[in-house]
Amino acid sequence: MIDKRSSYPVILVPGVLGYGDDNKLSKVVPYFGTMSASVAKTVRSLDIDCFTASFTPNAGIWERTCELYAQIAGGTVDYGAAYSKRYGRPRYGKTYEGFVGDWGTTNEFGNYKKVTLIAHGFGAPVARMLAYLMAFGSKKEQAEGGDLSPLFAGGNGKAVHAVVTLAGNNDGTTLIQALEDKMPGITKKMAGLCFKMSEDYFTEEDVDEYLQKSRTNLFYEMGLDGMADFNKRLETNPDTYYFAYSAEATRDYGRLLPERKIRKYENPFTSKSYRRAQENRPELTLPDLKHGGLPVAPTAALIGTYKNYLADAPLATPVLHPNDGFINTDNTLAPSTEAVRAYRSVNDCYPGEWYQMPISEGNSLGYLGVLQRPDKYRDFYIDLMKIICNLIEE
Repeated sequence: MIDKRSSYPVILVPGVLGYGDDNKLSKVVPYFGTMSASVAKTVRSLDIDCFTASFTPNAGIWERTCELYAQIAGGTVDYGAAYSKRYGRPRYGKTYEGFVGDWGTTNEFGNYKKVTLIAHGFGAPVARMLAYLMAFGSKKEQAEGGDLSPLFAGGNGKAVHAVVTLAGNNDGTTLIQALEDKMPGITKKMAGLCFKMSEDYFTEEDVDEYLQKSRTNLFYEMGLDGMADFNKRLETNPDTYYFAYSAEATRDYGRLLPERKIRKYENPFTSKSYRRAQENRPELTLPDLKHGGLPVAPTAALIGTYKNYLADAPLATPVLHPNDGFINTDNTLAPSTEAVRAYRSVNDCYPGEWYQMPISEGNSLGYLGVLQRPDKYRDFYIDLMKIICNLIEE
């Protein structure tokens, strides 16, 4: 049953090359869903407004967050005076009508008008950053003075009801580094593609400069080091609920600890120190062709066998081999910098805390409807909305 008092508009936040409602392709095949099972239509069938955001393809987390804010609230994208000065980019971007014109006001039930953010892949850090800025603002932008966007002012944390990450990049992926080691120069080619999709005029020197700016470099931010830097700067919004859904499209070959499967599927998450057991981990992790591994077999195998990273990291290499085809499964769990609980019931959830949902067998694309039965795919999102809409209102 859906509690109408908490049926806040849902904003779908796509991943790296995702597209939104303003893209012609969304009329044929939405990013979130298929021709026969659209997430937006499913949510709207529950009498809940639902919109899909879009981003500049070569934009990093900060810029995407600014774009997301403008799309929800309406108005011109403001990347911030301090940010623009530091990175030499225009301060203002596109202008939007706004998905939720009354965002941040009081609704007919006397409740604050909020939004729920459901994010896939690289959309996860963007949603998390928006929730953070709404609550705490940006000290650098505030110190710059002058015209300040409400996004950077803070003090409006209640505007984000919940953040849901679906195979979210919460701790980085080894895929980018693995691809670069296997095919030197591939990162530069992918960056050029992002520039082209952004319809920007660019030169080879522009791409080189872009890749050297770590804080605005999409490919750096997707990796382990980039997400580690990002997580150090972020806090959970004390007024927002957080949920992490994860998937695994690989299987291990070799002897496992008996308790690993218990840890994996029962999710006894009790603290931020929890991660997958390291001892006796097999060195070979390959796509599970029976459970979603086939569509992502090349990348799943690449991540599952990659060994040349994190020489000084606290986690042993094999721990990060299980993956969903794009991101290491352990790194799609709730961020390692945050305390996390296993989800038990909607009545046992509190704002400002992360809840880990059961890890599903399948790949990251399953959350977008790829190779999913339409009825089960719709049921997943209906069940998700039952949780989100029945959370206790503070």
